[in-house]
Amino acid sequence: MLQQSLRHLDQAYQRFFKGQGQYPERKKKGRSRDAAVYVRTGFKWMEDPKRPGTGLITLAKQSQPLDIRWSRALPAGTVPVRLSVTRDRAGRYFVSTLVEERIAPLPAVFVAESREPKAVGLDLGLASLVTLDDGTKLDHPRLLKRYAEKLARLQRELHKKVKGSRNRAKVRQRIVRLYALIGDVRRDMLDKLTTRLVRENQVLVVEDLSVVTLLRAARGRGRRRKAKLNQAILDAGWGELLRQLRYKCEWYGRTLVIVDRFFPSTRRCSTCHAKGPKMDVSVRTWACAECGVVHDRDVNAAVNIRDEGMRLYWLVAAGPPPGRKAPTVIRASELEECLLAA
Repeated sequence: MLQQSLRHLDQAYQRFFKGQGQYPERKKKGRSRDAAVYVRTGFKWMEDPKRPGTGLITLAKQSQPLDIRWSRALPAGTVPVRLSVTRDRAGRYFVSTLVEERIAPLPAVFVAESREPKAVGLDLGLASLVTLDDGTKLDHPRLLKRYAEKLARLQRELHKKVKGSRNRAKVRQRIVRLYALIGDVRRDMLDKLTTRLVRENQVLVVEDLSVVTLLRAARGRGRRRKAKLNQAILDAGWGELLRQLRYKCEWYGRTLVIVDRFFPSTRRCSTCHAKGPKMDVSVRTWACAECGVVHDRDVNAAVNIRDEGMRLYWLVAAGPPPGRKAPTVIRASELEECLLAA
């Protein structure tokens, strides 16, 4: 464990001198994550023959194996190369194993009775978490709002306790566990959603969202409304959703197309492609001034995102010579690099 800590320190300094990171700082209890890393000589692994991929793990200086509740089985017959034991703020312990696994890509998905890849446009929002181009809307779970009353009650109870007392520590632990529950439910929901989208479609098109820019601090008039908006964006987990889509497309042989963030997907008519005026967030339906078609704001944006994404996809997919595949991620801002790579 100490050897691995020295390796981490050496890697941190190497990243700093290469300009890839900041100067290493000392860990502080309560601020840094509690973690211990064990290399292959620091633990014993004994696979269970009745349940391949699971088994007994005994860490160095321990006489009894760990009592592990496996969330998923390891590839049968593999031996972990490295273990990471972490403890979160809720007091829960997790064991992460490093193994080599080759994930087989999923079969290609095509439009019925054609060889055109099945594509889906995704519009991320707050009224609905995700809106698909076919009109399907996936509800926003609003977990913070669901548990707001319980959180407020616990916070009031916390402020009534004497600082430094054991009762205050107990209430604080209850708050931490509730936040951990909210995070677990959100990650599980996003994991199931992204897996379903990746399995059902060959090309997934999303908008290039700068979540950090959207979460700028609220100042001046309307700061309370902006603060509520920031909280809703954080509760939606847009960044985590995009992260999961990206790595799952790489795993399963799908293509993720990221449309430019300045593309007018909301105010462009998906029927005649006429561009309308800017609209407030409260406007949910609008009529095109050119063709008169009435659009649902989110569905229209999803259709425009899909069409623009497929335009970019065919630009790149038609470029590589026979035998070479298009890149897994196609970003509009890096289109020239994608064409050169293809």
